Amino acid sequence: MSTEIVPPATTQHIEEDPLDKITVPPRVFVASLASIALVVGLLLGLLPVRVATLDTTATVKVSCGNTLGGVETPRLAASLGYPERPILAEYVAMCDRGIDARAMPAWTLFFGGMIGWIWLGAVRRRKSRLE
Repeated sequence: MSTEIVPPATTQHIEEDPLDKITVPPRVFVASLASIALVVGLLLGLLPVRVATLDTTATVKVSCGNTLGGVETPRLAASLGYPERPILAEYVAMCDRGIDARAMPAWTLFFGGMIGWIWLGAVRRRKSRLE
């Protein structure tokens, strides 16, 4: 056992991490995810749903409407050439199922993006060690 006093270790200059130059801070990452979710959800909500027609010789699709307005029956009937009522009713039901299938992901993404932006505006940033 020695009673020799050892000087404190000198602090060496720590080199910067090269990944710090190209990585995105967590707040910017959340902002980009929220923005993408908001835009994709809005597009899915506003773009019309399209379904195939009964004509097997041509690859024609008719527009049903979007998740905001629902099925546009007069427009659907005109696109199909004014078919009989049972056929039109089946197309309306098919369009309604298609719109319902798109509504859940569209509104989940849209409102998730909105909540993300509200969170970014409400939550304060942490102060770094240097400030």
